This record gives sequence, structure tokens and C-alpha cells, in this order.
Amino acid sequence: MPGPLDGLVVVDASRGMPSGIATMMLADYGARVVKVERRSDVSGAEATLRKVLDRGKWSVAADIDTPEGLETLHEVLGSADVFVEAWGAGRAEAKGLDHASLRERYPQLVCLTVTGYGTTGPLSTRPGYEALLNARLGMSAEQRAHRPGPTFLGHPTVSYGTAFLAVIGVLSALHARKLTGRGQRVDTSLLDGMLAIRAMNWWWNEKDISYLARSGTQQGFGNKRLITDPFECADGNWLIPHTGGPGSYKRMMDLLGFGDRVRTIEGPEMSVPLDDDELVIARDLVPEAFKSRPRDEWVALFAEHDIACLPVLHPHEIFDDDQVRHAGVAVDLADADHGTVRQIGPVVRFEKTPPEVPTPAPQVGAHNGRVGELEQSPAWRPTGSRSLTRPLEGVRIADFSSFFATGFGSKLLCDLGAEVVKVEPPSGDQMRPLGDLWECSQRGKRGLCIDMRTPEGQEAVRKLIAEVDVVAVNFRPGKAEKIGLGYEQLREINPNLIYAYLPGFGSTGPKSSLKSFAPLQSGLVGMNFIGAGADNPPIRRVMGNEDLYNGFLGAVSIAMALVARQNSGSGQYLESPQLHSSLLVRTEMAADGDGNPLEPYGLDSDTTGWGPLYRLYRTSDGWVMIAVFGDQKFAAMTDALGRSEWDREFGTKQQRADGSDELAAKLEGVFASMSTETAFATLDGAGVPVEIPADDPVMPELLWDESLAETGQVVEQHHPEYGWCREVGVTIRLSDTPGAVRGPSPLLGQHTREVLTELGYPVAAIDDMVERGVCREPAAIESKV
Repeated sequence: MPGPLDGLVVVDASRGMPSGIATMMLADYGARVVKVERRSDVSGAEATLRKVLDRGKWSVAADIDTPEGLETLHEVLGSADVFVEAWGAGRAEAKGLDHASLRERYPQLVCLTVTGYGTTGPLSTRPGYEALLNARLGMSAEQRAHRPGPTFLGHPTVSYGTAFLAVIGVLSALHARKLTGRGQRVDTSLLDGMLAIRAMNWWWNEKDISYLARSGTQQGFGNKRLITDPFECADGNWLIPHTGGPGSYKRMMDLLGFGDRVRTIEGPEMSVPLDDDELVIARDLVPEAFKSRPRDEWVALFAEHDIACLPVLHPHEIFDDDQVRHAGVAVDLADADHGTVRQIGPVVRFEKTPPEVPTPAPQVGAHNGRVGELEQSPAWRPTGSRSLTRPLEGVRIADFSSFFATGFGSKLLCDLGAEVVKVEPPSGDQMRPLGDLWECSQRGKRGLCIDMRTPEGQEAVRKLIAEVDVVAVNFRPGKAEKIGLGYEQLREINPNLIYAYLPGFGSTGPKSSLKSFAPLQSGLVGMNFIGAGADNPPIRRVMGNEDLYNGFLGAVSIAMALVARQNSGSGQYLESPQLHSSLLVRTEMAADGDGNPLEPYGLDSDTTGWGPLYRLYRTSDGWVMIAVFGDQKFAAMTDALGRSEWDREFGTKQQRADGSDELAAKLEGVFASMSTETAFATLDGAGVPVEIPADDPVMPELLWDESLAETGQVVEQHHPEYGWCREVGVTIRLSDTPGAVRGPSPLLGQHTREVLTELGYPVAAIDDMVERGVCREPAAIESKV
């Protein structure tokens, strides 16, 4: 079968990476995506990127600013389920293609709008390019590079985050449409994407709880008993370990030769801070210790002692990884320019609706003659006329996962109306000591604490499974089966169950038994080199990581399975490993048939940008970030800078590509002679996209931005353990069935009695189970209001 979205028709009239990635994902899993676009010269980086983002799509050439093009668009919309645009605030209305106008003609149409900063609010009219947002909101200040000052983020993390939100929103709206009979508007933005990926690191709480140290000489994990950085080895290669597993910190210190100076901690190691000597060892001595052996020796030694550790690779090297080859997620697509383009294809395994290998990206206008073949699939037509408050209202999820990734995904679905029960053992999730991560991934859920090692605990869980729609687990292969949570075991209890398995590497393969934590997978797939710039050693962190991406993709996968079940009546097993989500978010980093890198862009060694017109420039007293695309904007820039003679040298796209180094040098000279404020005012006043990079992250300020509180993108609530909190709220807006934050994260066992009562247990039986330690209720916590 061609995927869980078989028969879905999506009309994409957008441009840009976020919406392009979103519709690529929809096409990968069976949707017929029809890209409506102008006939134009597609060359250079755009052509390279198109080979990936437009795979599996149809291309219909039409200029919708003309009556003929608009007529063609409406012809395809007549058969569509989803319409996608990314024109910016107010432009859909100007074209008569806003949701309100389209709803009169196509009442069942789901309309996705992707913008820079949203359709309303104080920033809605600012130019919506990722690099400009990163500059304005301090992302470029937060990611550290090899020099002081702002950094151009080599990995487009905000675009991927926005794309995930867009797909989750569309699938949720389709889920609601099946029940209500009506389409609705889905609205997300680069701002939402940025908020979502920063949610794990930025919140405010009155107790100032955070797992990160943001100041002083020990920035990062501070005195936490956690090490997860890139380290250079004796052979010049790099690796990343992670000491988050039980006892891993002490075992790693033993291997590095510091065991006699580091305490053995009973229980969660991260709950006990490092003392002064241990802090010096962790932050100052460990890097030198790694240089005593070559990388492969360390990786093998750590695997032998069950400590998470992976090599740090360049992007193109990952295609030859043994687990990637085993999984078969790399596909070779025929290409007129290179013979073959190797890229990461569909990465989620669906048991009953497996996706096909995508077709190569089409030439512009290749499907103009096939518009008449489009028709709406009966399977996707609405069947009800119910009234819903939330798009996933009525969906029930049992989340048995540990740590962040899977929990973050189910949290996203919880915000959209799903009821999620977080199931924990009596010792609790190991992530509980990390308040920011815990709240970000668990808020809004109900907490059930039960000992599944007991017969009574297993029986209670079986009763829960019989009542839910989705089970989410992320244990290493074999563990779920040992405790009665394997797919075949649970399918006997609930035949229509959706079983979402989100392991580190997969259920099978040479790396399947390894532990998986962020940012190990990021290093493996090349992220640390992508963010470092040409010819530089890997940086410590790139914005965004596999925990977030696996959560996003987990939510996407579950939502796909839910709409597929609506159409077929059948649940299924799905597998979405953390490795695969890490691969997906560097899909644009492809290779030719010989394994040579085929990348649409590359960050320069000074980490300023992807080219002369999308980069940072030094001014006489600071920096500016520009994003100048197209002949008109280039002419506007040269005129504003008083350099109209450049139009003769660089007036065409090809001239700018051929003379990129010379153009960059000229711009460096001009901006170096201007102050930051003058450069900004000169370009901004001429309508040239530009921003001034913030000196520090703006996230702390955004948590107090009342315009974001009004939209629900920031929420304030009280937690019985953390006190009053401000955190990122709902980052997907649906017009008819909006999402909402249900409440804070649960205390350990907070809803145990409530859930067991709903499962039919009498009070006396619950009291007995609590008394014998089969289940647990929360200890009393002093509330500090």
C-alpha cells in the first residue's frame, strides 16, 4: 500500500522550506501533493533543494496572479482536501484565497497558513525568513561557534520545527473533519517553530529550577552529574557520550581513570550535584582523558559497559552507517543531472500501510495535462456532523515511555485534545529531576504510578490498554515484551490499537540494542559539523536535537495512524526511531551516486551564512543579517546602498551565483563603513529584508510577552512542586477546534486513584494496592503560592 495518507489530495501554492518540508512529509506517506507554481528558472541551490523537497509531488505550472492561473488553481482545489499557502500576513486575503473566502466555495477544505511571525501581532509584518528570525530573537546569539558574536545557524532547525507543527495541525484538522464534516484553518509560523524547539530549555518558574547553567565558567550542565559533549580522540576523530542511563556516570568515570575520585550514587545520579573536585574532573579533565585512545576503541569500550556513545560524523558519511543501511531509509532516486541522488526517504515504518519509495521531483509543469485526473477519495470524505471542542477530542493515549522524546510527542497531541495517561514505575521517570524537561514533555497529562512487576499491576495496565486508542513506548528492543507491553501482547487485548514504538535505533539492526540520548544522534548524522562551518571542528551543540525531532515525528506518526484508522477502521503498529527522525531533519543534505556530498547550501568557515545575500555582515559597531532574494529585492538593496552600478555586474541570478565571492567582499566593505542602526534603517526603509541580531537570547523576554499570552503561545500556570510557571503554550492554531493547555505536569502518581477508579476498581481495592506498594499516590508537597 502507498502509505497511511493514500488518497489524500493536497494543493500546495506555497514557497519556502517550512511548507516545502511539510508537504514533502505528506507526499512521502501517500498524499497526492499538487504543487502549483510559476514557470521559472530553477537552478543552483534551489534546484538542488527541489530534488529532495519536491520528490513524490505533482507540478502544475500556473501564475495565480493572472485570471488563467487562478482558474487552474480552483480547478485543482475542487478535488482537494488540503490547501497550503505561505504568502505572509494579509496576502491570502488580497488574492481572495483566505480561508473565509475558500470556505464558502469548499466547506470541507482544510487551509494551512504558514507565515514568519503569525497573521496577527506586533511582528506579523516583519520579513519571514528563518535567518532573520534567528537574528531578531537571539537564536544566533545562543548557538556558540568558533568565534565571538552572532552565528548563522547552519542547520535550519526552525524550518523543520515549523514543518512538523504544520503537519500535526493538518492531520489533526483532518481528524476533526471526519467527525464534524467541516474543514478549518490551520495556522502556524516560524515563530511557533522557534518557540516549540526552545520549550525544552526555556521556561520561568518561581523556584528558578533548571537543568542548565546559563552563567559563570561552567555554562551548560553546571554541577549536574551529566556529560554529553563532543570530545576529540587520539586519532583526531570525535565522539559524543551520554551519562544519562542508570549508573552510567560512574561507569564512564571508571573507564576514564577517575573512578577513585567520583562518588557512587544510589538511585538517579542526576539528582545529586557534583562536589567541587568532581566538577573540575567533569568539565576540565575529561576532555584530555579522551585524547588517550582512538575513537573506535572508546566507542567499543563504552558499548561493552552499556554507556551511550556514538561517533560524530560528517553529513554524507551517515549513508554508509550500518544501521542506516539495515533500515533501508536511504533511497536512490533517478536524476537527470547526477544520474542518482541518494537521500533520506520515508523514515516511519507502518505495519499495514507502508509507504512507497518516492518518485523523483518533477519538472515544473510536468503534470499540467493530468489535472483532470484528480478526484477526492471517498475514504477521506467526512462521515459525521458532531460538534468538537478540540481536534483530537476523544483520543486516548497511554504513554509508557521514559525520558523526553516520546513524552514530548504525546504532549503535543495532549495540547490538541488527546487524553494522555503517563504511566510510571514506583521509582518514577528518570527525567523527573530535570524540571524544565519534565514540564515541557509531560504537562497536561494524568499520572498513573504502578508497579508492573506485580500481577495486580499488570492486570491494571491490561484494563487501561483495553480502553485506549494509542500506546506509546520507547524501550530498547525486547524490554516491552518482558513486561507484557509488546505489540502482539497488547493487540490481543485491543485489536484496533495503534502501537507507537519510538526506540533509539530500531527494533532490529546492528545498533538496535544501544542506548540513545540527545545529542548523540545529532552528532552521528552530521549536525555538529553542519553547524560548525566549512573545515571547522564540530561545535558543542546545534539548535534543535533528536529528542525534539523524535517527539515531533512521533506526534506526526500517531496522527497519521489515527486518520488512517478513521478511513480503514484498523489500528496498526508503527515504528519511528530516534535515529530516523534525526536523519529526516537533514534530508536536504543528499549525495550523488558516488557518495559525494550534494548539498543545496553550506555554512562558510566564519559561520556568517549560506551566501552573499543570506548572511551576517559586520558593521562598524556590530552586525546585521540580510535576506535578499530575487532581482527586485537585489535592485532595492543596491539602490538603498547607493551602489546601483552593481546591477550591471550582479543584476541576474546567474551573475550573482558566478560572482558570489566578489559580491560578498563588496558588501563587507559597505557594511563595515556603516553603523548597525544606519545599515538597518537604510535597508528596512527600502523594503529590503534585514534584522539586527540580538546580543542575547530573547526567549526569557518572550515568556512575558502579553501578545503571545493572548494567543496562547505562552501560558502561565501554577504547579504544586515548581510554583508559578511561564512556559511555551500551544504553537498550532486551529480556527474551529483550537488547542489548549490542560494543566501542569503530574506529580508522581497524582491521578493513580482517579484512573484506577475509572477502570472499575473499588476504593478498598485501591487502598490495598497503595498499602502494598502496587501503586503509588503523590507525597504531600508544600505549595508555595
